[in-house]
Amino acid sequence: MNIAGFILRPLYWVSGKVFSIWARPAIQPESPIDYITDKNAAVCYVLETGGLTDVLALEKACAQHGMPSPTESFEFCGVRESRRFIVMRRLTGFWARRPSKTGSRRLRRLIEQAELCEQELLLIPVAIYWGRSPEKERSFLKLLLSENWDIIGRTRKFFVTLLHGRNTLLRFSHALPIRSICTGDIEQNIAVRKASRILRVHFRQRRTATVGPDLSHRRTLVKQVLLNPSVRRVIDAEADGDYRKQEVARRKAEKYALEIAADISYPTIRVLVRLLRWLWNKIYDGVELNHMDRLHDVAKEKEVIYVPCHRSHIDYLLLGYVTYEAGLHLPHVAAGINLNMPVVGGILRRGGAFFLRRTFKGNRLYATVFDAYIHQVLNKGYSMEYFVEGGRSRTGRLLSPKGGMLVMTVNSYVKSPQRPLVFVPIYFGYEKLIEGDAFISELGGAEKKKESIGGLFSSIKSLRDQFGKVYVNIAEPIELEPILDELYPEWRTYESENGERPPWLAGIVEELGAQIMQGINSAAAVTPISLLAYVLLATPKQTIGIDELRRQLEMSLKILQRFKYSDSVTVPNWSADQIIEHGEKLEVISRSTHPMGEVIRMTERTAVLMTYFRNNILHLLAVPASVACCFIQGRTLEHSELQRLMRLIYPFMKKELCLKWDEADIDKVTTEAIKSLIDMEILTYGSRKKTLVRPPAGSEKAFQLLMLGQSMVPMLQRFYLVVAILVRNGSGILTRGRLEIMCQQSAERLTMIYGLHSPDFFNKSLFHDFIRMLQDLEVLRRNSDGLIEFDDDLTDIGADARLVLGEEIRHSILSLTVTD
Repeated sequence: MNIAGFILRPLYWVSGKVFSIWARPAIQPESPIDYITDKNAAVCYVLETGGLTDVLALEKACAQHGMPSPTESFEFCGVRESRRFIVMRRLTGFWARRPSKTGSRRLRRLIEQAELCEQELLLIPVAIYWGRSPEKERSFLKLLLSENWDIIGRTRKFFVTLLHGRNTLLRFSHALPIRSICTGDIEQNIAVRKASRILRVHFRQRRTATVGPDLSHRRTLVKQVLLNPSVRRVIDAEADGDYRKQEVARRKAEKYALEIAADISYPTIRVLVRLLRWLWNKIYDGVELNHMDRLHDVAKEKEVIYVPCHRSHIDYLLLGYVTYEAGLHLPHVAAGINLNMPVVGGILRRGGAFFLRRTFKGNRLYATVFDAYIHQVLNKGYSMEYFVEGGRSRTGRLLSPKGGMLVMTVNSYVKSPQRPLVFVPIYFGYEKLIEGDAFISELGGAEKKKESIGGLFSSIKSLRDQFGKVYVNIAEPIELEPILDELYPEWRTYESENGERPPWLAGIVEELGAQIMQGINSAAAVTPISLLAYVLLATPKQTIGIDELRRQLEMSLKILQRFKYSDSVTVPNWSADQIIEHGEKLEVISRSTHPMGEVIRMTERTAVLMTYFRNNILHLLAVPASVACCFIQGRTLEHSELQRLMRLIYPFMKKELCLKWDEADIDKVTTEAIKSLIDMEILTYGSRKKTLVRPPAGSEKAFQLLMLGQSMVPMLQRFYLVVAILVRNGSGILTRGRLEIMCQQSAERLTMIYGLHSPDFFNKSLFHDFIRMLQDLEVLRRNSDGLIEFDDDLTDIGADARLVLGEEIRHSILSLTVTD
């Protein structure tokens, strides 16, 4: 050991001890040692900027995961290197530190040695971010603390480490085999430049995905919005040549822009992250993330638009928390102006929220300013999050997608395509909702309460309750360009007049919206509570024997595994007893003793709320349940007749439940569902193999089939109700609006008399969508007076209902359908 090593090694050891006490970097992924795929290969880490603290952080991470130390020597192709790491952007100089103009000498040596032997070397990039905050803050201290795009010297690195040691992210990436670079007759200099370029691009993409693009001041962004040609045209149009009016219009536009714009503050975000960690542990049993690798894969090279389902106000906080903890930069989140309350609005704005009004109608200037703001955000490379449903679902089903934000996003990309744009559908799954009681009231007809500070404090009281676990499932990303290429191949050369939106944009947005909703449903999280709701709501009084409940839960889990809706769907690996115990813990069900066996029940109020969670997974079992539903009234049915019935109802099922299959494929899907039920002996084939047979009445299997089919009965009852009202009143008598009101009132009365325990049964939007689908299929049509006309085909649909719905319920529906 030379004199320098004799002096420096003890200092390094002391630095390491001090560092390990103070700094606790978060390490991603959970098992970085898996990146060492070849156990016989030499390993060398690659750092972006290096420095003592980066090496100490890397050494600590390697020690935790059983990986080779970065400071130890290693041998490659017979030559020993003194250290096991490379620095891509070395700094030179003792006092004035500046980037070296030469590349890594160790990388050059390793590539030269690689040509002399056959040994493999794995280059493992390791990105380290101290503070993870883009350049934005006005305070010198905040500027000093934050991770940004600059290379920093020793002094600043010391303070950054001191103040951000526990807010640091260390991320390993997939190894780069040196043999993949040194191939063929490639020259050494070219191989070195190629390796350097690959690693530089990797670190730049990783920094963009983690830290985000360089942030400009909020007011600078607002000024850029005001300079947008479309905004200036609208201002000039409102002024009509009058200078004073022009200044008034400009100030109004600036006011709109400031009302809209986010004002991201990472110190605020750090406080929020700590608060949210406490919140999740306080009211939830944790947050379960699935398929996060999909996000990391697309965030490096593409601009991400997060499009989650909207279940709760918690959604706003949840995705930001998840992305931050996953080491991705925070998205700008679209929030309704109703959330821009005193104090709360400012916090949300600093957390990345930008606000939009519920309607843009009658205010062209506001609409243009908002459009320009979206264009600026996307142009600068920010990720974005918004809810395509527009508002929170009160029924547990996905709502029809609203095109507003999608139109502005796609239009912005068409005008200025830079980084590829990808939409990432996300499924949020809850086991209980903080807003549950409010949803019940609103579904029952109560007016939606306006958000307020008082309402916020009322919600805080519920934090004493237990809300189970939260599930966040990432669906398959949807790239925009393939949709544009398929539906309008000339989009790249299209030039709009005066900034007007292309006329073909509506078709693109409709297809994109459908794919997003289907993607969300394809990544559903089946929770223990949703399974309990699915089973118990199929019973007449939400009461069932514990043995029957166990069998029904086990059957539901088996169907989900055999008739797999999507590989992205997650199903709990729990036993029936574990699910029942969990339901008791969350006070969803209760247990009563009886000499003939324990009984499990739900209260009526709980049952009403549980329809929400049943509807969360209704689409996963819709096809097998519809098949089972066809055997409620009869024991046998021809396979071909069953397929015909499924073809008849599938378009309406697809619309209501956002199912993923095309109508042309439903025969094949029906056959797969039938096969699953036959494999479980819930259905059997008759002697001719063309007839399907239900198990004998009173048998355990017959009971399971009946229970499975009950989940689809409310939907079919609604369909029959619409048809019955139309037939009873006659063709050319009712307007669509009047028909919707009559359907809603009849359904509400039906629930009052027969206790169906499902407020969404008389949800007006469901009737609206069904009637619209009948019009799209040309079963219904409007005449010149706006009245609905129909042919005998509608009567035939009503006749088919006899195969599914019992005589009692059909008679009840008919008795409630009065003429207008």
